[in-house]
Amino acid sequence: MNREKKTHRTIGVIIPTADNTFFSNLADYSADFFYRKGYTALILSSGNDAEREKEHLKYLAELGAEGILCVSGLSALPDDLLPPEFPLVFLDRHPDTARPVPLVANDDREAMSQAAEFLLSKGCRNILLMPGYLAETRTSPRVTGYEEALLRHGITPDPEYILHRPGRKSSETETEELVRDIMQRGLPVDAIITSSDRAALGVITALHQVGLYVPEDVKLISFDNSPYSSMASPAITALDRNPRQLAETAGRCLLDIIEGNPVNKETIIPVNLCRRDSTR
Repeated sequence: MNREKKTHRTIGVIIPTADNTFFSNLADYSADFFYRKGYTALILSSGNDAEREKEHLKYLAELGAEGILCVSGLSALPDDLLPPEFPLVFLDRHPDTARPVPLVANDDREAMSQAAEFLLSKGCRNILLMPGYLAETRTSPRVTGYEEALLRHGITPDPEYILHRPGRKSSETETEELVRDIMQRGLPVDAIITSSDRAALGVITALHQVGLYVPEDVKLISFDNSPYSSMASPAITALDRNPRQLAETAGRCLLDIIEGNPVNKETIIPVNLCRRDSTR
């Protein structure tokens, strides 16, 4: 490919925050993929703010970006936000929209079900879930997978065991505060599933503050499988979401749309459970 003819071509990449290893990896792998294909990736963070995300989408289209990869926090995409037929691929999450926008993602429902089933097989019955922050309120597939796993084992899901972060501070700080509060209230907890490895570090800190330990008192599983998970003490059992495969698959999908090639409506990238000391 003659890169000299391609360097002026721009692709937009929108992520919720760069303060998260999974999202920053998606951005980095996407930028690398598009560079190898002769494009420049312009990466923007919405800061987990719905209005800012909408502004970024509109800005990138007006700027002349040839397409956008978007990790969206919206519950619905406004119909008039982008020109008709503008090349767009959703990555990781899919807001409601009238336009046919492809999705490349993990099956978060199945991944969470896998995590909950593993903890249930270890004898855990009081499993606390922190599904992650979304800019606009909607039901997370992680919550659905968690609840389905409990029901299969005859456990009625309790809303008290699902903790939603307000999204105003870092994930580890908010997780630490929420977990410390619920443990001090005396709610029985024998396992916790967090939305990220950094949130899992907040769990470990909070448990230490109330005299509890992982995995002796509370078992712990996190999403992402970043370097934090294996470097932590104890090393954290984590769901590896294969971010490079996600980013490159979404990138190929977007370029196919730009080039007028057919694309799949949905592509699911597998998640692997990496077992470590936090669930032994």
